[in-house]
Amino acid sequence: MARGIAVARLPGRWQGKVAFSSAGTSAYDGMMAAENAVLVLKEIGIDISRHRARLLTGEMVESATLVVAMARRHREEILRLVPGSESKVIVFGDLDLKRKSPDIEDPIGGDEAVYRRTRDEIADLVFLLIDYIAESFK
Repeated sequence: MARGIAVARLPGRWQGKVAFSSAGTSAYDGMMAAENAVLVLKEIGIDISRHRARLLTGEMVESATLVVAMARRHREEILRLVPGSESKVIVFGDLDLKRKSPDIEDPIGGDEAVYRRTRDEIADLVFLLIDYIAESFK
């Protein structure tokens, strides 16, 4: 969901300059997006029906400029996978200093309401991510 929202919110001036990709620390390669994820993003005009999961690899981390982890445990897994990558890995929720926890709830297995809450949480953070990218990579 995060990639779909980020791509949809990408500022026009960044088209062709910034790319978002998605991979998970526990993903099954080729798995389709959850039905509820597709549904709740479709409600806001974003189509992720063609999305397929990928397992995160060390090569992906090494070639990325920035890696955005959805939770602290994901960041820890990424740093175990690629020691020395601390400077390029952030936890998404850390972008909002008012949050109690930087971790994004994993909606997997939840109903539509759970997916909507996660969608809305991610959508709010994407605006902060765009600001972070603009400020960090001038």
